[in-house]
Amino acid sequence: MREWKGGLCLPLVMVACLALGACGKEPEKKEVIRASAPVPGSKENFVVPFGASPPAPQTMQGKYVAVSHSYTLRLPADAVEAVQRRHLEICIKLGCEVVESQMNRNGNRAWVTAHTSVRLPPAALASFTADLTAPPVEVTAHSETSEDKTLAVLDVDKRLETKLALRERLTTLLHQTNTKNVSDLLNVEHTLAQVQGDIESATAQRDYLRAQTEMVKIDIRYEGAQPDEPKPDGIDWRPLKNAAKDFIDILVESLANVMTFTARILPWTPVVVLAGWLARLVWRRWRRKAA
Repeated sequence: MREWKGGLCLPLVMVACLALGACGKEPEKKEVIRASAPVPGSKENFVVPFGASPPAPQTMQGKYVAVSHSYTLRLPADAVEAVQRRHLEICIKLGCEVVESQMNRNGNRAWVTAHTSVRLPPAALASFTADLTAPPVEVTAHSETSEDKTLAVLDVDKRLETKLALRERLTTLLHQTNTKNVSDLLNVEHTLAQVQGDIESATAQRDYLRAQTEMVKIDIRYEGAQPDEPKPDGIDWRPLKNAAKDFIDILVESLANVMTFTARILPWTPVVVLAGWLARLVWRRWRRKAA
């Protein structure tokens, strides 16, 4: 009877110890989760190394809004290039990212257009726009748009979390020492490579969405033109001058078209003449036989 009681007490003691250990770990687990909980609205970037656990979904509960501004600037044609270069230099000093920059001009430099697209930190927006609208620039159009990207960011992060967990499981399966044939190993490695490609694609998409929401995009269009001549007193002869200039331009263009047409048909003139002579000869012989 004593042996039976002693044999029964030992399992009871072990069960009690395990229960006490589980109760002792529960507060510690809650404390870790509470310490790692993010601040609402946080948008901090995270980088998940290979083999690391994915972030908790609570870290992506903030709002992600893509803000963009569009400016159309009018200024003298000879000042477009210098003003655009100055804006780019100031933008780089403020920590911006140049997305696109181009310039178009015709031969006589009377008409010049340029376009610049940058991403700027929100804190530097006021300073940059103050210089953007400084003389000799005239702002002819300005628009601001906002687009909520929260669902897109959450979707990408959720897919990235799932792919990271799958990669971890596949890596563990690949390094297990259980007996596996070559075909199984190749299938696991192939699936792991596909998952790694999906992770890299999702990471790039996530970074692009973060850049859209954490930076302000500014599109700038420069329109340069020669200053208008002052209207003279009395009769305004400018429409007549413009009409005479257009007449000469049209006349020269028509003459050029005639010369081009003549140059194209000139090599075929002997062939056409020979074909006409042969047709006339055949026609005469047919008439003689018919008579």
